[in-house]
Amino acid sequence: MNKNAFITRLLGAIFFLVISTSSFSSTDPKLISTDDLYDLKEVSLVDLSKSGNVIIYSVSAVNSKEDEYQSTLLLLNTDNNKKRVILENIEFGKAQFSPDGTSIIFLSPGRGKLKDFNQLWAISLSNKTKKQLTKIEGDILDFEISPNNEKAALVVNISNPKQEEDETPKPYVIDRYQFKQDYKDFLGSERDHIFITDLKSKESIQLSSDDTNHYLPSWSPDSKRIAYVTKKGDFDRHNNWDIYIQDINEKEAIQLTTHPGEDSSPSGSSRPQWSPDGKRIAYLYGGDPDLLWYSLQEVSIIDVESKETEYITSSLDRNTAIHSWSEDGETVYFVIEDDMKSQLARYSMSEKTIEKITPPEYYLSNYTNSYVQRNNKVIFLASSTTKPAELYSLNNGSVTQLTFYNEDFINNKGIGSTQEISFKSFDNENIHGMLVKPSNFDSNKKYPLLIRIHGGPVSQYGLSFRFDWQLFASNDYIVMAVNPRGSSGRGYDFQKALFADWGGIDTKDISAALDYALTLGYIDENKLGIGGWSYGGMLTNYVIAKDQRFQAATSGAGISNLLSGFGDDQYIRDYITELGTPWDNTEAWLRVSHPFLNAGNITTPTLFLVGEKDYNVPLIGSEQMYQALKHLEIPTELIIYPGQHHSFSIPSYNKDVLERYLDWYEKYLTN
Repeated sequence: MNKNAFITRLLGAIFFLVISTSSFSSTDPKLISTDDLYDLKEVSLVDLSKSGNVIIYSVSAVNSKEDEYQSTLLLLNTDNNKKRVILENIEFGKAQFSPDGTSIIFLSPGRGKLKDFNQLWAISLSNKTKKQLTKIEGDILDFEISPNNEKAALVVNISNPKQEEDETPKPYVIDRYQFKQDYKDFLGSERDHIFITDLKSKESIQLSSDDTNHYLPSWSPDSKRIAYVTKKGDFDRHNNWDIYIQDINEKEAIQLTTHPGEDSSPSGSSRPQWSPDGKRIAYLYGGDPDLLWYSLQEVSIIDVESKETEYITSSLDRNTAIHSWSEDGETVYFVIEDDMKSQLARYSMSEKTIEKITPPEYYLSNYTNSYVQRNNKVIFLASSTTKPAELYSLNNGSVTQLTFYNEDFINNKGIGSTQEISFKSFDNENIHGMLVKPSNFDSNKKYPLLIRIHGGPVSQYGLSFRFDWQLFASNDYIVMAVNPRGSSGRGYDFQKALFADWGGIDTKDISAALDYALTLGYIDENKLGIGGWSYGGMLTNYVIAKDQRFQAATSGAGISNLLSGFGDDQYIRDYITELGTPWDNTEAWLRVSHPFLNAGNITTPTLFLVGEKDYNVPLIGSEQMYQALKHLEIPTELIIYPGQHHSFSIPSYNKDVLERYLDWYEKYLTN
């Protein structure tokens, strides 16, 4: 499961790696093969210069020898299309232009005793000289440079001292309400605090010191104040994120927002943004806190002095993200998620109007803008159903592609066609999705079907490039990607329809999708597969426990016995908010544990896959379902990936996942 999945997708696309199978001869140049795995590149947008003509971006690729992902940081001058490599063969994180444009500031491991901690670095654009700017005994998670280029605001993780490798590990002392988190394992007393570093003297002061966490620092235009987000009190028991403002020379912070829900939640990573005149702040308003991730994320503007708030996107009935101001403060940009599309939009402060400005065929995942010569110039990162993500420029309404890292793949492989679909569910509600067909599709032929289910549950399948879908299509499957109720992109009512009803109404929508597929005339009713990851794996389990028409299933990082999994993951507060406690609302917990408690109804051969250290959807969920089906003598396997969390960081493991998917489907659907 993944909270604020829309924003997360926008800020960092998952490089989901895939392979081909032996179903086809490797001599056919049009077929997607294992070799393509190592040729594909993932492009990410990093920053845009104030002049609007130079871009920082990164390109990630697989180093097969080291079995790792490696990234290169580059500059691109959009005036002459010249590229420069800035950083390569070193580990680096966030990067941005210095305000004066003379260097790039970035995160990378420090020297000596700080080698285990990310520190702040600068690299000169004139001579590529690198300088370490901080020496803080803590891991720097985030930073922002002041507009006057004199200081940096840092988010630093202050954790307990690390043990020596030869020491006997000390016991974990657990006293927190939420004591687990994916990628962090067991949680202790560590906190994330705001530091201010003077870039000239290299001296650092700790701005926050209370017993809570602080994130997303944002400088006022005059470089005198910091806005950041935090939540007070017993922060494990609520999600009331608020924006605070603090003068960097003062000890006390002023609370700006008072809404009891999420105001610029750090899980969305949409930083509070000061207006150019410093009088207002744009942020993401999270809606009803009792509806958790089923609430909409809305761009809002609050007056710093009066604290009056304008909810500028409330009329859209859609999730929004990644907001920013134009240089003159007359326009607010943001991304809008709308029924399988993701587009850049802008709000006019004077006219109170919203206009989408990027074409719908570009599924946008990130952007940056600069007000240049009174015209809006926007650089954005986007993909389409037939092309992996690349950088584009939008200038005076015209779109120009800027990078071409995956052209060989696009031009030389048989890319399947994608068709939007709409069908009626059991109660006459319209459900939307997509069909992906092989490049050599023959309507007179019968094809095996794969229904794919997204995670979240509040997320959506969009009109973007999915390599796994193309792989399946290349292996002669019809892929159906469905957005059942609970999915985002269709408004508040559609999104919240799944609240406390996991595996209920959405299961019926998936069964309706299968009904629709069988009317198409080219689907083999004896070769039906289903699968997904995270909530997609969970919903797969729900479906096969209620609908026996599938001949093969793959369930990645799913759970089916919520009752016995109580307290074993990072969502304890969320579960109780949505379902109540098991002792007070046992019926609800039994209802959402349906697949395990009704495992005797399952007839579908099912493959389970999960990371060993997944605390998002823990290993126990897949273990229990595997054990149940094994006992029932239903064909099943359980694949556990050592040391991996909810998503995998090792290329060969991502390759292995897709290989096992295809082997499983081939065994039960094509033999």
